[in-house]
Amino acid sequence: MAIRCLVIGVGKMGSAHLQALAALAPDSLTGWAPGSRQRVVERDMGGAVVRRDELSVTLAAVCPTHVILASPVETLTPIAIQVMNAGVKHLLIEKPAAMDQRECRMLMACAAESGAQIYVAYNRRFYASVRAALAHMQSAGENIESILFEFNEVMSTQGPDAAPEVKASWLLANSMHVIDTAFHPVGLPDLLRSRFQRSGGLPWHPTGSVFVGSGYTTLGVPFAFHANWDAPGRWGFEWMTKSTRYVFRPMEKLSIMSRGRFDLEQMTLVDGLDIQFKPGVYLQNKAFLAGDRSAGLVTLPEAAALVPLAQKIAGYSEV
Repeated sequence: MAIRCLVIGVGKMGSAHLQALAALAPDSLTGWAPGSRQRVVERDMGGAVVRRDELSVTLAAVCPTHVILASPVETLTPIAIQVMNAGVKHLLIEKPAAMDQRECRMLMACAAESGAQIYVAYNRRFYASVRAALAHMQSAGENIESILFEFNEVMSTQGPDAAPEVKASWLLANSMHVIDTAFHPVGLPDLLRSRFQRSGGLPWHPTGSVFVGSGYTTLGVPFAFHANWDAPGRWGFEWMTKSTRYVFRPMEKLSIMSRGRFDLEQMTLVDGLDIQFKPGVYLQNKAFLAGDRSAGLVTLPEAAALVPLAQKIAGYSEV
């Protein structure tokens, strides 16, 4: 089957998708964006085909088999529904795909009706660091015994450059990247056996600025987390096995601490693809085009399960 790929939105994330897809060489590759100004991707790729007509016109002209949706967060759900209604069966939607449980239900209902297969682009699962740690554990015959993570978001007083409704749900819109990556091998929190507390607030994120919690995942693995958006910090997480502590700070790198030692040893990674392209995107998009769920693609139901978790952590309305 010929693969005709359309990337909707060609800002920073859409550009990263187009650059990786150009190397993956589907049968056709097109970008779409509203407006007439030249986009960075057109310069970086030596003149990528970027259409600017009505999206419905582009869908009819290109007849894409695969769509990657990298538009602004608040537009992801309505555009995804438009794309499915146009007959596209394979979608990769940038995280979080839906901003609340109502949008999740809308996406899942449309996917069920149209027969579309939807994945959500949590590309950090595909980092060389994450894959190396999991391979190292497997070779040692060990499992993750506990996890620890931080999702600090250090911003200006105005917050991120996003729509107000997106800023007000920034933990789901952005921080969920590190949370999903930390949890994905061990299951999400069992909400009945976990505690979540928050305090403070910011003008652009009034439900809280300090978040702490702990508990057990659905697979019985203990976890703890902390974040303070009103203090210096960064994203990071740690996986602990009986013999090794795996430290991801920054997440693109991997350091290990072995039993009986206190020093951290940085592991050498086979990370050429993470250097050439936005980390994780090439392998994620390769899996998407191949329909290879075993590679770590996040399904829509998996992404939907992250929404109530974000609501518990950050105090968002549970709709």
